[in-house]
Amino acid sequence: MKAFPRFKLWLENDEGQFLIGEGTFKLLEDIDETGSLSDAAKKSSISYAHAWKKIRKVEKIMDKALVKRTRGGVGGGHSELSEEGRELIRQFKETKDVINKSLAP
Repeated sequence: MKAFPRFKLWLENDEGQFLIGEGTFKLLEDIDETGSLSDAAKKSSISYAHAWKKIRKVEKIMDKALVKRTRGGVGGGHSELSEEGRELIRQFKETKDVINKSLAP
């Protein structure tokens, strides 16, 4: 039997507060891809309310908006990542890539 290393990654702020893990990372990536919090929540198999809560929690800790939101109307609502949101997923992806490369056989 072969054993393979695996890991769970999350980022914290300098006070040890959770910012982002795999689930929030995927949610933010899906928002970036779909332009919709609702569609991103569906892709992540979570409720819209739960997705919204996850984002607001991180935004409150960081005191920065991760997602720019436009309310619905004739054309419907729209969501896109802020620069801070893009930077957070960039940091997560970069860290994950470094760890994956170090674990590669």
